[in-house]
Amino acid sequence: MDRSGVRRLLGIDPARIRIVDAEVSAPEPWQGVSRSRVVLRASDGHTIPCFLLEPEHLSTPLPVVAVHQHNGEFHLGKSEPVGMAGNPDMGYGLALAKAGVTTLIPDLHGFEERRDPSGDGTHDQRLHAWNLIARGTTLLGAHVTDVSLAIDWILHHTGADSCGVIGHSLGGQVSFFSMACDERIVAGVLNCGVGTVASFEPAGILHNPAWYPPGIVTLGDSPAVARAFHQQRALLVAGRDDPLFPISGVYEVVAAFAPGIADHEIFDGGHELPPAMLAHEVGWLLRELNAPSK
Repeated sequence: MDRSGVRRLLGIDPARIRIVDAEVSAPEPWQGVSRSRVVLRASDGHTIPCFLLEPEHLSTPLPVVAVHQHNGEFHLGKSEPVGMAGNPDMGYGLALAKAGVTTLIPDLHGFEERRDPSGDGTHDQRLHAWNLIARGTTLLGAHVTDVSLAIDWILHHTGADSCGVIGHSLGGQVSFFSMACDERIVAGVLNCGVGTVASFEPAGILHNPAWYPPGIVTLGDSPAVARAFHQQRALLVAGRDDPLFPISGVYEVVAAFAPGIADHEIFDGGHELPPAMLAHEVGWLLRELNAPSK
């Protein structure tokens, strides 16, 4: 499957949605970096609240979009990678900014400022996912479109022509599919968020509804998506005993990348982001963003 095939799978029309307006608050100091609130308004009427973290001194001219996790905590989204709420180990957006990387962190649909009004995040997520499928698109496509719009804005803001991504769990999943769809992403860290639908089913694992775009298994599952990566670098990180991502499926995806695309790290643990591994991921991403070919 090539990039256009992944976009068709997710029901994405790259020309359909664009940013029509952006509101940026005055920056304020946060944990040694500058933090601003950015609200992107899209042509389809929805808004994407984000946090922008900017270091005093850049270590790379290329920005990064950091994508938050799921964890069934719909009250959290962008604030967790910024280090404002939730699990401090999930502060990968803040870690990147402290390392000298301009970092934009959006709320995905259904999380934090983009929660639906019922207050039942699980119900609202399923409802949104099924209604999107009825309209010929997917929840995963909506998440990937959000990341694409965030990239549009951060590239304009920084003057760069390419960027990186990073994410844990749902963030790793969305970053994986975003890289397959968007050639502007030249490097990405995918932490505990990539596996195969075929490995979930026999293990009785039910993931968030975005993991199930219609036809993905018939088209070759996640390994076929991995083959859409081109002139990009990915670091795929997984816990050997992750209860949500059987290691057999992780290895299938790793084996599907073309030579030179992906590195992988398998750590002794489960579905987590150990501080030592985060430091390694930040260093890896910085090296790739500063590589001569970038």
